[in-house]
Amino acid sequence: MSRVLWFFLGAGVSTWWLSKKNVTMDIDCKYYQRRLGPTPSQAHPQMMNSSEQVPANYQPYQHDWEHERARVRQFSREAGDTFAELSETTLNTILQATEALKMKIAEQRALREEERRMEEERRRTLPRYV
Repeated sequence: MSRVLWFFLGAGVSTWWLSKKNVTMDIDCKYYQRRLGPTPSQAHPQMMNSSEQVPANYQPYQHDWEHERARVRQFSREAGDTFAELSETTLNTILQATEALKMKIAEQRALREEERRMEEERRRTLPRYV
């Protein structure tokens, strides 16, 4: 009974401590948010309608998509090759382990048969006390 009481007492204290810690954490986050300003997800970007808002050295983002596609294809090819090698290695390991187990079972079977044969031979040839 006392173990159950201590369990519930510990659960209650840990729940209280975690809820107090979360409240403190929320307050700290709000303080830093006020100091640093809104996060990018909270900030609302304004639409730029006039050319005066665009900086003089602004250049639109340009990316070589063909180069990126070739890089992704190369990465996919390498990943496929690596996966094939790992699969082949794993299958070889499984095959070797299976062959080793098969040999061990065959050896045990041969030992059992030899023991049976020797036991039968002992039964057949009873010792003569004459």
